[in-house]
Amino acid sequence: MKNIYIFAAILFSCICGSVSAQTLDVVALKSFPPSVVREVFEIARYVKLDGDTQIALAEAFENEDAAFVKAVEADGGILSVKATRRLAKMRERALADILSDEQLQQYYRGIFDAEALAEGNAVADKLRKKYKLTDQNWKFIRIAFYKIGLESRVINKLAASPAEAKKKIAALRKEQLATIEEKGGIRVNDDMTVTVVRPFDPNTLHKE
Repeated sequence: MKNIYIFAAILFSCICGSVSAQTLDVVALKSFPPSVVREVFEIARYVKLDGDTQIALAEAFENEDAAFVKAVEADGGILSVKATRRLAKMRERALADILSDEQLQQYYRGIFDAEALAEGNAVADKLRKKYKLTDQNWKFIRIAFYKIGLESRVINKLAASPAEAKKKIAALRKEQLATIEEKGGIRVNDDMTVTVVRPFDPNTLHKE
């Protein structure tokens, strides 16, 4: 039972780590309009940023706001699909130019966290009901598919090409599914069926 609580705590720390908020540098941002400061906050809530980085983001968001106004004016008071995509690409380029790779990954983990957590819960609930799994195995599946869902989304967002993303996601999935088998004694197959490899042994959670 102790190990179950430890494992749950690991999941909780992963989730909280990706959504921890940070105080804005209000002094550095005092010359920017409230809407821009709020946009910077939406980044800083997931990523620790120094004042210079916050200023750089604020300047980029000001440029984006100006581009938004021009696009709406050009489209006769509406925002076209083409302009929407152009603004989205403008935002992504700004983030990629200003934030480090590590900061970008952390930001997107924060953005996708709730969605990935819901996915992990859904997979675990479905398999537990269908195969009458133990609570322990439900936890192992939940954590593994949460990580698969979260990191897959980040990889798809940041990978240089679809081929690279596919390769990385395949490796990630293999690694995470192996943890379910190692810790719980069941195998979740590619077709989402479950094979019992061995009876669950709580002693496998202890380090030798």
